[in-house]
Amino acid sequence: MSKNSTLYITVMEVIKEKIINGYYKIGDFIPTEIELEKEFGVSKITVRKAIELLEGEGYVTKRSGKGTTVISNSIFNKLSKGDSFSNILNQEGYTLRKEKTTFTQMNLLPQDELYNYFGENCLKVTRIYYLDGKPYIYFTHFLPENLALDKIEDENNFSIYMQLYRSGFHINNFHDEFYIDYPSIDILNELELEDGPTLGRRRVTYDADNNVIEVSLAHYNTRIHKYVINYKV
Repeated sequence: MSKNSTLYITVMEVIKEKIINGYYKIGDFIPTEIELEKEFGVSKITVRKAIELLEGEGYVTKRSGKGTTVISNSIFNKLSKGDSFSNILNQEGYTLRKEKTTFTQMNLLPQDELYNYFGENCLKVTRIYYLDGKPYIYFTHFLPENLALDKIEDENNFSIYMQLYRSGFHINNFHDEFYIDYPSIDILNELELEDGPTLGRRRVTYDADNNVIEVSLAHYNTRIHKYVINYKV
């Protein structure tokens, strides 16, 4: 923290880290400006700039005379001004739950596409999302083999992207492709479908150095609910 021009960024990143990792929970007040000045040994202007950045990224809201409240702990705040699909479903009154999470170590060959991203081995994670108790999305994630995984105590709160974050893989951007897909019999059975097609989504996630840190495939049963995107302007 030697350069004044970057002090507020450092302060912002430390506070954001605490929000993402649950030290400050949604609904909590973060320390006051005076407390943050003492904690970081910086000026009031530096603290205010840090809070402005956090507010701009959607992590906190500041109200005069009431303090600064945490409103989000999502690592995707900085990536998009659109509501996540899961948030949209929750706002519509649906209940979305994650179940049947499985982990498999995969051996890859040079001719495999994933070999170009992960080398000889990667971690495969599959899980199913249920919408009001009905199987809705079948997910398959391919991840670095050295990903450190927390013990799953509650599948619904187990986040693949949080595991990446805590393992030092910082997401910078991702690329989504949507298409019509005819999935395997196993996936159709899990989605309780007799036949296809389903809406498919392929996501490739990158870090700041443009290295691929995740490839995921999703199959949506849009007969239950269409895929929706809402953007804030």
